[in-house]
Amino acid sequence: MNNSNFIERLQNIDWFNNCGKDFFLAEFPVNIQIVSSAEDLKSSISSPSWEDLTLEARNRLTTFLHKHNMNEYQRWNEVTKYYKENLITLTETIKSYADKNDLGKPFVDDVSWIVLSAAMENHYLSINKKIPIFFKHLVDVYLVGNIPCGWIGEIKEDYTGAPIDLAKGVLKIY
Repeated sequence: MNNSNFIERLQNIDWFNNCGKDFFLAEFPVNIQIVSSAEDLKSSISSPSWEDLTLEARNRLTTFLHKHNMNEYQRWNEVTKYYKENLITLTETIKSYADKNDLGKPFVDDVSWIVLSAAMENHYLSINKKIPIFFKHLVDVYLVGNIPCGWIGEIKEDYTGAPIDLAKGVLKIY
């Protein structure tokens, strides 16, 4: 279960260095809306629509594994534990930024959840290239120093493990 390149890539991000500024990433697959203030960030990151989206994305990953890679699905808790242990220093970086900017526990929980989910997605992508991709796109936002923090659009539950149709919404970015 060695995915040290991905963990190293996460640890080398210059976290949050472009927050509140313009976002640009060539060929980004999602329509975006810039969130310009920390208050809007706090509101968006704890909104039900954002929580629904990130939870649905994680559910689709586990559903896909259950249907297509049962042996790997049964190792979910073991894999999760491995990544949690290897991302502890990153969690400290997230907490430090939250404390400095008065963003609170919801911010820490959200970014930590997304980072762990991205690590899980990346792990399973190395096993099955057809898994539904979502969290990779959020990591791309972190890579350029911004924060994905909200969603405008409907999210429907899906029990097939299909990817989320990112064209049906707008990603909020701080």
